[in-house]
Amino acid sequence: MTPREDLKWQRFCAACALPFVLFTFAGLEVFWPQPMSFALTAEQTAAFYVEHRTGFLLGVIACSVGMAFLLIWTIQLGLMLWRLEGNSRIVSLVTTVSLAASPILLSFDLAIFGVAAFRPGDTDPHVTRMLSDVAWLGSQHIWPMLTVGMAFTGLLILKTRDQPGAFPAWLGYFSLFVAVGEFGQVGVFFFKTGPIAGDGIAAWYLATFTWGVWIAAAGWVMWGLLGREQRRITGQDEAAVVPVISRNS
Repeated sequence: MTPREDLKWQRFCAACALPFVLFTFAGLEVFWPQPMSFALTAEQTAAFYVEHRTGFLLGVIACSVGMAFLLIWTIQLGLMLWRLEGNSRIVSLVTTVSLAASPILLSFDLAIFGVAAFRPGDTDPHVTRMLSDVAWLGSQHIWPMLTVGMAFTGLLILKTRDQPGAFPAWLGYFSLFVAVGEFGQVGVFFFKTGPIAGDGIAAWYLATFTWGVWIAAAGWVMWGLLGREQRRITGQDEAAVVPVISRNS
């Protein structure tokens, strides 16, 4: 594979941030019902799944597709950070593994949501509520790995911001900001209602939506950096052809 072809594939991987955001936003905001109160009884929880069964299943499918694009984008981000870090690459490796764990673990949680919504009218309500709790709380409890991945991304960007091809400093600071936002999910196992419960503004809206905005912003920056490198290589190729033509004329 030539360097130009390699960069085309890398730009595709960077651009996967966009379909991730689109599929996941559609899954969570168009199809998926917003988190119900965790204080509901088992019967009320089962009734919620019966009422919103189609929305849950469509949301599971859309978000699952989004996770595939997220994993591709994550590997590309890790590759770009790896190149910037130099000889010591432990930070970029930890960052990549921490971020890549999210789409993998979330895919299992999405499957559990699908099972809960598969036949809620025929399942014991207590089983449906248990599956719902496992899926909701499990999907939110990935916050420690996300926090590490986002924070290490921000620190590495700021550390290498003066290097050629570096990420802009604002993305480093933004990465640290969204890492702090993940702490809104710390209390999901302790509260059934309130702002830091699983359906609260801190645990659900702040942590979830800053995560999506961060990925979209980083993907846009990655696309631009790779495009700049692509133009540089194209310019070198064209410059190398000119002397050959002149000698043969």
